[in-house]
Amino acid sequence: MSLKKILKIIFLLFISIYSAEAQVEKLKSVNLGIIPKPQNIVNVGELLSWDPQIHVSFEKELSDQGEWLIIFLKERGIQVSSKAKKTLFLSKKKIKQNNESYEIKINEDSVWIHGNSIAGVSRGIATFQQLLLLNRKDEKISLPVTKIIDEPKFSHRGLLLDCARHYFDKKTILKYIDLLAFYKMNTLHWHLTEDQGWRIEIDKYPKLNSIASSRIEPNGDIYKGIYTKEDIREIVEYALKKNITIIPEIELPGHSQAVIAAYPALSCKKEKIPVANDWGVFKEIYCAGNEDVFMFLEDVFTEVIELFPSKYIHIGGDEVPKIRWENCQKCQKRIHDNGLLDEHQLQNYFIKRIQKFLNSKGREIIGWDEIIEDGEISGALIQSWRGVEHAIKGLEAGNSVIMSPTSHSYLDYDLKSIDLKKIYLFDPIPSESKSRFHDQILGGECNIWTEHVPNVKVLDNKVFPRMIGMAEALWSHGMRNFEEFNFRLQPHYEILESLDVKYGESMIPISYNTVFIKNQLFLQLFSKEKNINIKYKKGESRLMNYNHPILIKNNSIIKVQAYKNLKPYGDIIKIPLTIHDGLFKDVEYSCELNKFYPANKEMALVDGKIGSLDFRDGNWQGFFGKDVEVVIDLGHPSENLYELVMNCYQYVNSWIFIPKSISVETSMDKKLWVKNNFIKFFPKNNEKNRNRRIQEIKINPVKKFKAQYLKIIIENYGKVPQWHEAAGSDSWTFLDEVQVNFNFRK
Repeated sequence: MSLKKILKIIFLLFISIYSAEAQVEKLKSVNLGIIPKPQNIVNVGELLSWDPQIHVSFEKELSDQGEWLIIFLKERGIQVSSKAKKTLFLSKKKIKQNNESYEIKINEDSVWIHGNSIAGVSRGIATFQQLLLLNRKDEKISLPVTKIIDEPKFSHRGLLLDCARHYFDKKTILKYIDLLAFYKMNTLHWHLTEDQGWRIEIDKYPKLNSIASSRIEPNGDIYKGIYTKEDIREIVEYALKKNITIIPEIELPGHSQAVIAAYPALSCKKEKIPVANDWGVFKEIYCAGNEDVFMFLEDVFTEVIELFPSKYIHIGGDEVPKIRWENCQKCQKRIHDNGLLDEHQLQNYFIKRIQKFLNSKGREIIGWDEIIEDGEISGALIQSWRGVEHAIKGLEAGNSVIMSPTSHSYLDYDLKSIDLKKIYLFDPIPSESKSRFHDQILGGECNIWTEHVPNVKVLDNKVFPRMIGMAEALWSHGMRNFEEFNFRLQPHYEILESLDVKYGESMIPISYNTVFIKNQLFLQLFSKEKNINIKYKKGESRLMNYNHPILIKNNSIIKVQAYKNLKPYGDIIKIPLTIHDGLFKDVEYSCELNKFYPANKEMALVDGKIGSLDFRDGNWQGFFGKDVEVVIDLGHPSENLYELVMNCYQYVNSWIFIPKSISVETSMDKKLWVKNNFIKFFPKNNEKNRNRRIQEIKINPVKKFKAQYLKIIIENYGKVPQWHEAAGSDSWTFLDEVQVNFNFRK
């Protein structure tokens, strides 16, 4: 081979290597951070620079999707013209078995979005929209030659939006439909009726529109809002174009005080009452013995199903106090005439009657998991919110289930309870469920209840970015990797800003714990994100960098601030701590810990951490409907026991009451117990105080004695009192710390 040919080969090889390296560098700049993560991205090849002009071609039955995409492109400065060099095709094509599966092919001169169905095409459009926005810089768009094949893991992927406690206008609902479609959710569960307001226009019962939709706030202001039928038709039509199903929820037989305010004859007592202006569970419910109630509901649902084409209608069925039924002659007659055992079976009867009517109209019901507490309801779709055992009960009865547990999916809960990582790692299929039931689990929802969500800014702040984590949990297949997901999420914050979303934080950046080493209490602080610097201070001292556990010598409030990029990140966290002789001693309980409020489990009452006014802060231990006995082993006999101090919590709207009594017994051997060394304490119970409050309780000995074991007996308040909306229900007891020999200092 001549030298000239050898040099030519070397030159061509150099050029090819250089070009390949240049292409690799180009591809590094491509952002494929699509959320939810697609099942397959294959053949990522040459990087293409796109002209700001494209032709969009679609089949007639895809005209809604085509017009939606054209609007999206034009709003972002991309010209749509039949003369463009590149064409984007929308078409239906069999991809996989799943109705929502889709395929995207990006070539040099074209983009193809194929879908198994119109819904599949819509999901493909959402992915293409994200690709454009993630790869647009300075008005220039670069996309690689690639192929994406994708389908969802679960068929039901929803957001519950409560517009009854607080009303959100039509513009906000349309915005949220866009956001659901953008992240491939497919269901808006629209909660339209509550004790605090009725939000759907009904022609046959005009007082629902005038009286039930308006409440007088505690400060005297009038709060009102209703969606007209014209509003609803526009919203439903808009959602259908984005392939979002809207499922209306009309609550029954409880959560109906607003209706009864308008039509008192539908209640057991038939007394005039106002629309509720506070939060909680109310005892004014539909009278199950009154035939007019069923006629009213059938009339209402007849108008509802004319507006909503969804297969399902949600009928609520949760949190139904039975005290009115227990004392109602008509309800008791209904129980007797139908051979029912009690008021719980009466609720089952009530739900089945409504189900039968809706089935006759070609619709099926969804209800919260309480609807199967006292009897099976065949054919109902169960929305499980109270825990795995209720979901499993529905599955074993043959019902299909939607998972939306309070533990993982309640977006009204703050970040201390449910952060982005917890939602992202949510698996709708409980590990306790048998594999043969898995096909009955249709998917899940995240719920935003709006008692404390008065405006769109707060709504956005609570829903985003956490809803995005749920979107991926319900769509994507394979193993979860939060760090990788969080990396993909970062560019989406800029997209959310462009969509006018006032998103909140993804997590509280700092967590903390206490440890007891060599008879000393230390506070440990942990960063939950990378590149976080932690500073803290005691009292009024200056902020100091946190480098090691903090020694706590006396009762303190430690203030902690996270910093990111040298700027404060998140709110200041206040951590109250206490020093006492019971710290980290062995504790035994007479009952199992409540799975919803375990706090620090067996250490919760002796870990030095004091609870705040937020009973979900992780420091309060909750016990439902039962007395509690706690035995603390001091480790050795002591003659110096002079005071016990403990805090109890009250928030009657959530059925949390101060205990009826607290008594202390002492023992040297845990066999013989002495009952009269301490005074039995009966707290002053300002039970009608509606505010959240903490009551400090001090219990003193009546004489000097010697003991190693302390048994603290906390007597539950008992049934919720008659004046309360949830009269007759069990009540909660909440405790935070049993402080032994604590001389309280504020």
